[in-house]
Amino acid sequence: MQKICIDARLYGIKDTGPGRYTENLIANLPDDPNYKIVLIVSPDTYSDPKLAKFDKFVAHLHPYSILSQQEMLMLMWKIKPDLLHSTHFTIPVFWHGKIVVTIHDLIKHYSRGSNTTTRDPLFYWLKYFGYLYVVWMAVHRSSHIITPSQYWKDELVRRYHIPESKVSVTYEGVSNAFLQNPLPTRNIIPARPYVIYTGNLYPHKNVPILIDAINRLSGKVILVIVCARSVFENYLPPSPHVKYLGRVSDDDLINLYQKSMAFIFPSLIEGFGLPGLEAMACGTPVIAATKSNRS
Repeated sequence: MQKICIDARLYGIKDTGPGRYTENLIANLPDDPNYKIVLIVSPDTYSDPKLAKFDKFVAHLHPYSILSQQEMLMLMWKIKPDLLHSTHFTIPVFWHGKIVVTIHDLIKHYSRGSNTTTRDPLFYWLKYFGYLYVVWMAVHRSSHIITPSQYWKDELVRRYHIPESKVSVTYEGVSNAFLQNPLPTRNIIPARPYVIYTGNLYPHKNVPILIDAINRLSGKVILVIVCARSVFENYLPPSPHVKYLGRVSDDDLINLYQKSMAFIFPSLIEGFGLPGLEAMACGTPVIAATKSNRS
């Protein structure tokens, strides 16, 4: 029996796109007696009932921290997997076993600078160059790369001069929950007509232009923003026509989608754009940008 380890430190909607990807990946793993699946999880997901059937090891440090490299190396020595699937670029760079890595995008290669962070500029640039190094290692150390779109496959091949055969495109799909009627939820549905945006508030998401458009409607339609990470919320222009909800449950999110006039996707660049697909699965019209900062 071969042992496959999946790095699930980023798991669930709290970890936005990569977390949703990992959640859906694990939920759809086939049962195969020839393979044993072992997960590396964060402390807050160790007791998640959806992961109960798997053997789990806890990683206490965030994947982006430098010390997490040492922690992951120690876990690899304990687990001794035949294959590690790292569901983000944050591979254990000092482990020499076989790795398959999912690289969702290279957005941080292009969307960079002091306006993309809330940290001290010196710390940011140190972290940024560390990011470039880890991605370079992930590309060259891995046996194979998975990416969610042909665009990012082409970018990986072009930038890192790797053979096309090393990269596979696996388009993302929505959870079955978005295809079903949700459970009754708390009263968060606005009384006025609204459109909805879900996702991070990083500059490349282009949310200020959406807020400007909403303001021009003078309250006829309001904007609901659902965001698991609101670190950039204070950088957005204030508006009485915007309602911030933070992180919500999937049932709340489905209700919000179904009762909205449209889902708005103003991003300048995306890895895949899973929220738009989730909205469409709920029967919600999607209004998306047709231009990007890579056009």
